Amino acid sequence: MLLSQLPEDLLYYILSYLDYRSLSRLSQVCRSFYRFVNRDAVWKKIAKALLNTGITREGKDIYPLIRLKDRVKIAQNWYSGICRRRIPLRWKTNDGKIVVHSRRSDVPVEFSGHNQEVNCVDAKDGLIISGSRDRTARIWSLTSTAPRDTIPMCDRVWSVAINPTLSSFVTGTACCENFSPLCIWDVERSISLGTLGSDFRRGAGVLDIRFESPFQLFTCGYDTFIRLWDLRLCPRKCAMEWEEPHDSALYCIQTDGNHMIASGSSYYGVVRLWDKRQTECLQFFQLSSDPVSSPVYCLRFNSSHLYAALATAVHSLDFRQNGTQIR
Repeated sequence: MLLSQLPEDLLYYILSYLDYRSLSRLSQVCRSFYRFVNRDAVWKKIAKALLNTGITREGKDIYPLIRLKDRVKIAQNWYSGICRRRIPLRWKTNDGKIVVHSRRSDVPVEFSGHNQEVNCVDAKDGLIISGSRDRTARIWSLTSTAPRDTIPMCDRVWSVAINPTLSSFVTGTACCENFSPLCIWDVERSISLGTLGSDFRRGAGVLDIRFESPFQLFTCGYDTFIRLWDLRLCPRKCAMEWEEPHDSALYCIQTDGNHMIASGSSYYGVVRLWDKRQTECLQFFQLSSDPVSSPVYCLRFNSSHLYAALATAVHSLDFRQNGTQIR
């Protein structure tokens, strides 16, 4: 019996033992193999083991409109640091208001309520949480420009993140007082549900928080560590941690929901890519040549691009380059 005559389930099982190079060569044998090997189901196992292919640990596909074979090719470039750089947007510093821009209207909606600079905002499904230097966190709704509730804090609020369930949120403060900078809050009752961590040193403020699931979140800040917290485990200790090698404060982080973390540091616009399965940094990119401190304030990425916001410009890294031979 020819290989192409095998039942599809058996053929999928056999191909699951091949790496991406072998699959690429097999697709060149004939048209029938080319059509079969190009199916997403053939590449799913390989894609789940690579960086930023859109396959989460739970198996969810967050980029369903892009072929997995193409994403596997781009993933090799993420791992190797092969990309093209450019600056698509520049700007001047503005005030600290919260402004919501609608895609259907040219009139923005402004939210006012904090007495000092707004340091952080998170929004999900019409729920908005903001944190300010005025030592408050505020809960907003898109249906009203006045805050629904105000939570007094004992310190400046540097970061906030809403749980995907919308039932709670986490705040990160400057850690200038003698208590943990990470606190979990109930959205409906606006009361504290507890804190995370017990050994933060004074001044180790948390500058960014990212939920990866309802139970897991990442934090980073002035103490140069990326930390993974699991809310199902002991709240006093993080589950894993990674240290910035140049002892720089970490302003922002993003994850792909699987193996990759991207972090932005406080000096020279340095962006690092991490593989969670390793302790050392995988790749780094210096986006600014300015000798003055150039923090990376925000990071976002999709399957092929990473965008980093510095003080006056957005930098783009395009990973759609010909780094590997997958046809």
